[in-house]
Amino acid sequence: MKFLIKNMTLLIFTDIDGTFINNDTFDEGFNTETVSQLEQAQHLVVFNTSKTFDEVDYFQKRIKTSLSFICETGGGIYLADDHFKITESSRGTYQVLYESEKINEYKDQIQSEINKNYRDDLTFFDDLSVDEQASLSGLSGHDLELASRRDFSILIKWKSTKSKYDEFKLFLKQFKLNLITGGRFSHICSEHDKGKATKLFIDKTKKFFNSSSIVTVGIGDSKNDFEMLNEVDFPCIVKSPNNHLLQNSLNGKNITFSDHEAPNGWVECIEKVITKIKSSEIANV
Repeated sequence: MKFLIKNMTLLIFTDIDGTFINNDTFDEGFNTETVSQLEQAQHLVVFNTSKTFDEVDYFQKRIKTSLSFICETGGGIYLADDHFKITESSRGTYQVLYESEKINEYKDQIQSEINKNYRDDLTFFDDLSVDEQASLSGLSGHDLELASRRDFSILIKWKSTKSKYDEFKLFLKQFKLNLITGGRFSHICSEHDKGKATKLFIDKTKKFFNSSSIVTVGIGDSKNDFEMLNEVDFPCIVKSPNNHLLQNSLNGKNITFSDHEAPNGWVECIEKVITKIKSSEIANV
């Protein structure tokens, strides 16, 4: 499929687990080649994930990409050097666009308060044995170590009821913290999310391009992608067991669905969106 669209740049935000790669096999299929084709057509792809900085950095080295990315559910935004020159701060080979409050600034206090009130309702990921962490995350060895190096979020495994979960969410608000539901875990973090990070990235990008030429796309599969998908022109959902919670949240939006799970569902979403755009007045074709 030809990805070039006259007078238009797609800014594509994509989750990784269950979206760009398969949630069980971690296979990315031919998605890396598709990213190269999109870049050649002057489009931008940005990873937007709950993975840590080190996980995304290692993942990109493995699949031989160098994309800007948002990590830890909006906690950090890092720009590939060849995209924009807007900040003096750097981390590795990336420019730092934004970093949230670090967990070491509130972790001890919040863990103490949680243990007083919700000890039987949840388990901290860091308190699990290595075998338990591997079983729940599907990761092991070096991959598990990278996933544990969290800067902006605390992972928990919720064990109690939905009503108690909602109560816990309100409890965290007292400390100006969010509780975000992910595919395998929930994330305690500062008041950031994938949507706020997406909006900031879009705003910065439009300063470097003709804003009318930017069309935004979001691709995800689970509930913690909701905020990201709510900020874009074309939200896409890759088929997954986690879809029902996300789909219910996005009722009323013009959603593109894939018929296949990741990794093939990711390319399918891209192709469906481009077909929609090219067949509409917006593409001027």
